[in-house]
Amino acid sequence: MKPKVVIISGITASGKTALSIELAKQFNAEIISADSRQVYRGLDIGSAKITPTEMQGIPHHCLDIVDPTQNTLYSVGDFQRAAYAAIDQITARGKLPMLVGGTGLYTRSVAEGYGFGDEPNHPHYDVLQICLIPPKNLIAPKVQQRNTERVAQGMFDETRTLLQAGVPSDFLYKLGLEYRLNVRYLQGEIDLPTYYDELYHQTMQFIKRQRTWYRKENPAYTHYLTDPANYLSTATQLIQQFLTTNS
Repeated sequence: MKPKVVIISGITASGKTALSIELAKQFNAEIISADSRQVYRGLDIGSAKITPTEMQGIPHHCLDIVDPTQNTLYSVGDFQRAAYAAIDQITARGKLPMLVGGTGLYTRSVAEGYGFGDEPNHPHYDVLQICLIPPKNLIAPKVQQRNTERVAQGMFDETRTLLQAGVPSDFLYKLGLEYRLNVRYLQGEIDLPTYYDELYHQTMQFIKRQRTWYRKENPAYTHYLTDPANYLSTATQLIQQFLTTNS
């Protein structure tokens, strides 16, 4: 019987982090971050990385595992290997592995067991994916609020510190969204009103692409949730059923 893995995926600002913590407490889970920017040390505010306080004692994996000064982009193959290792360790402890994040290629590489090079796909796990896709009218104000809060929390100072520590500006630029615009703002290419305007519109465009991606997930193991008010109750029911069903 294949080990069971729960995935909490979905669009930016949909509430994945808060939901995952509540579910992890209920189901004795450990969380594997599936975010392509949160693997880098020091990229905290701009990547919306969960804080130690927000973790509420739940162990997290695949956070802060790459030095950004190395100027090397972390690949999906890198993530898959790290996730496989973490899943094996979590399962050996008798706990439930839970992948959480909005990098769809990361989560799909584990769910589908992507083979690289000439290797065929070979799913290693029995997977339940809960995908959060709330409507635009709920997401748009959250994106605006989040952008304002991150700047207030010191996102520009964080980026400035990264640059001073030797992280190349072109590397941060490649990461897109917040870090690309942070660099442009710090270098005087755009003013603050333009920064906020571009960050909002680029984030909403990114979310639109995420919606397109997630609509193509495998229906055999994916369930879509659209109402934040029902996230916890519905997800709890889905996981309970999943864990009591033999694969």
